[in-house]
Amino acid sequence: MSDQTIDEAEGAEAGRARNRRPLVIIAIAVLLVAAVVAAVLTFRAVGSSTPAEAVPATVPVRIAVEDVPAATKIGVVVTLGDGEGSEWNEAAQGALVAERRLALGGTDIALVTKNDGGTSAGAKAAVRSLVGSGVAGIVVASSGTHVSGALSAAAAEGVPVVLPYATAEKDSWSTAPAADSISAAMTAALGDAESPLLVDLGGGAPAGLRVAHVLDGDATADTTALAETIASRTGAASAGDGAEEAADAEPAAEPDSDAVVVSGSAQRQGALVAALQAADVTVPVVLTPDATSPAFGSALVDAGGSLSGSFRTVGVATDDARALSSDAEGRAMSAFLGGVRVLADDTDAQNLTGDRPFSAVAGAADSRSHDAVIALVRAVGAAESAEPSEVTDALAALDLDSAAGIAGPALDFTRQQALGARATVLAASAQQLGLRPGDAGAAGSGDASGDDAVGSASLVWFEDSTAR
Repeated sequence: MSDQTIDEAEGAEAGRARNRRPLVIIAIAVLLVAAVVAAVLTFRAVGSSTPAEAVPATVPVRIAVEDVPAATKIGVVVTLGDGEGSEWNEAAQGALVAERRLALGGTDIALVTKNDGGTSAGAKAAVRSLVGSGVAGIVVASSGTHVSGALSAAAAEGVPVVLPYATAEKDSWSTAPAADSISAAMTAALGDAESPLLVDLGGGAPAGLRVAHVLDGDATADTTALAETIASRTGAASAGDGAEEAADAEPAAEPDSDAVVVSGSAQRQGALVAALQAADVTVPVVLTPDATSPAFGSALVDAGGSLSGSFRTVGVATDDARALSSDAEGRAMSAFLGGVRVLADDTDAQNLTGDRPFSAVAGAADSRSHDAVIALVRAVGAAESAEPSEVTDALAALDLDSAAGIAGPALDFTRQQALGARATVLAASAQQLGLRPGDAGAAGSGDASGDDAVGSASLVWFEDSTAR
């Protein structure tokens, strides 16, 4: 090849290289623009009020359990009024969703509900009344020290009890998180805090949780003054002169706490958090699992607080956000929420005590009470009998997961602590997911969109992936 030919070839190649450079630059620019647009759209989607979409409920809404005798009854103990354990009254309405899903599958049972009044004597009387009604098993949908009365009475009568919101004693099973996993999760929720302040509103100190200071607020009626004391002890900028009037226990001249743990009923926690918001307390605030009750959000709003705050508690994933995952458990939760919608659309459906339409409480019906009923009915089917002693033996051999119709984590009743999943840190969102009647944009809301509907003060709890 001649030198001229070589030079011409090299010149052509150089020209092609020069022509490619603008194309490469343009391509990179296009990719950058696309990335920016995608990021903006993602940000808007996360912050949008558009309801989320649940995973399709390939797990059917109906639940069929074979060999359940006709006229089988399951007892439900609730606490009405403002007594100990009353925070779970509306959450307990999930038991009705279980009853309806079973009916759709051809398994007819009847729920019999009794009020324990929040006292040990009332709990004993409620159980004895249910035993007289011929129940095969009992769901005690309450919490607190008075629950021991129900468990003692049930043990004496040989009736199995499932506790969705309390720890197990005697011959009973708990589907709530174990105490040691709760303390471990709360420790994780406190993160790097070195001097946590426990504010005891009647819930006591969480077992195994280390705190530096304790403020007894159980007998303190002035929530605002209590919040001012907490503000002073955590160095809040707005801590005012009222701090010295709060809680006779421990006025603090200088800040001594870098985090707050609140222990007590959902109602008291909600009221105090509203006061802490008003006092501009900015240190981390960790709530005990009572805050997962629907009563927490209602109390917060009633006290003038905002649902848009940052809330942390501990527990397991049993809330609506679980339906957004693509696994079997997500589909099971989606099926439970489908059952909530079916029942809410029935204008004749009533709540457990028959004094309100179910649509008015559909926003609070909880999967934990639902799963407790499903477990007892599965035990009845396994025993082929509604005789309590036989149901007890059958329940003690059950190991249930989403395939059995439960909406929450797997339950192993070969152990008294049936819930094997460990508690994790939970965060809350005030954004309604649109998966329940009464949620903004929820399909098939029926009558639940009325003034009596529960849901306007609701929070959705989900696993906090930022927690260590």
